[in-house]
Amino acid sequence: MSVAVGKDGPATPRPEGGSRVEDGDAPDGYENLTRIDQGGFAVVYRGRDTRFDRTVALKILRSDSLGERQLRRFRAECLAIGRVSSHPNIVTVYDAGTTAGRRPWLAMEYCSGGSLAHKLARVGPLPVAEVVFIGARLCGALGAAHGASILHRDVKPRNVLLTSYGEPALADFGIANVVAEDDNMTETAAYTVVHAAPEILEGKAGTAAADIYSLGSTLYTLLAGQAPFAREASTGLAPLVTRILRNDLPVIARHGVPPELEKLLRRSMSARPQDRPTSAELGASLTSLGQRLSAAENALPSTHEPPVPVASPVSARRLLVIVGGTVAALAAVLMAFMVWGLGSHRDEPRQSSSSASSAGTRQAAARYAPTGLAVARGRSGGELIVSWNMPIRPDVMATVIYQGPGTTRARAIFNYGTSPTTAPHVTMRGLPGGRMVCLCAAHVMSIDNKIITAMSRPVCAVPR
Repeated sequence: MSVAVGKDGPATPRPEGGSRVEDGDAPDGYENLTRIDQGGFAVVYRGRDTRFDRTVALKILRSDSLGERQLRRFRAECLAIGRVSSHPNIVTVYDAGTTAGRRPWLAMEYCSGGSLAHKLARVGPLPVAEVVFIGARLCGALGAAHGASILHRDVKPRNVLLTSYGEPALADFGIANVVAEDDNMTETAAYTVVHAAPEILEGKAGTAAADIYSLGSTLYTLLAGQAPFAREASTGLAPLVTRILRNDLPVIARHGVPPELEKLLRRSMSARPQDRPTSAELGASLTSLGQRLSAAENALPSTHEPPVPVASPVSARRLLVIVGGTVAALAAVLMAFMVWGLGSHRDEPRQSSSSASSAGTRQAAARYAPTGLAVARGRSGGELIVSWNMPIRPDVMATVIYQGPGTTRARAIFNYGTSPTTAPHVTMRGLPGGRMVCLCAAHVMSIDNKIITAMSRPVCAVPR
């Protein structure tokens, strides 16, 4: 199975009083727009709604090149969100439209408390009772959305805002999915890597169960101070292999986390979607747990224990030797891996037995380098079909296609676990027509319990 690669770039918080939107591209009826945040696909401004004299949050999508089909999808998403935004734990949407520069925008409730991601960065892991409270409220929000056949598709701490009354409120329902390049793109583009369910990383369509997985990952993050696989994913591909195939969720190394809560999170992040609870089931369990925690706290004298440092949830070195099966991953993790994997063997000293092992590994990797790489024009504009010879199986787990020199821009992944065993190929879409495009391939394999990559030479062609 070939999977196109996309990623949701990290949001960059902006201080109050930051840069202002260009006057010529501000929506009518809103003034004093000041940038307060930005993410992978939109910029958020605080502004004044002149018609109702109220402070609002104005989210303006970055893209000014959306086609008519995408604009229609954006309007449909806005209508769907409007049906559920009256829920107390969903950010209220007031208005929507497009700027003079054809940038879609949403006017929403201004949540003065900021996002949970910002709070986590400011104060560290949240109290257990607060996390349970937040989880129960968000289950109610997802339950309302799922009941209306609406998926969120990007549940994460940055998309949970705190209202002026201290209530958590989900934002950005389905909007990230609107900016995908075309209908042939995998829905993975709408998900943040570290909170995406395994089936999403394998290129399957989003479901309510995928939202539950992301909610479980979000609650884990609030408890542990970092996403379950954030540290391991930054070191390479092997931890992500473990995540998909083994579902090896790290233990929350923190004092005072009830075993029942950790069990709920593990169930919410089960590898199989059918093993996860529904939003109603998870919400009821969290509410019950919250009531018991509250009763226990009221029954005990007040104490102030010093905070316990949060340990690393799992050793990256240990995970690097856990390899098996096949993998489908995303560009953000693969690029980090390639830099690490290719650079870690270049400058090793030749004064120990490990250098001989490294040399042997390099020689073994050379045997697996992609051969027969060919690029042909596709039927449509901006398409190229990339093919190569079938590699040695089962050692080679996946093939990554890169655009341009080096490994800075991964565009697709071919997973041999679920793909045909003959004539491997992928179709690249959205390439610049009439301009030379160079592509190269890298086989990802396991040799002597190590993850190794072997690169091909680039091959160039001009799309229609």
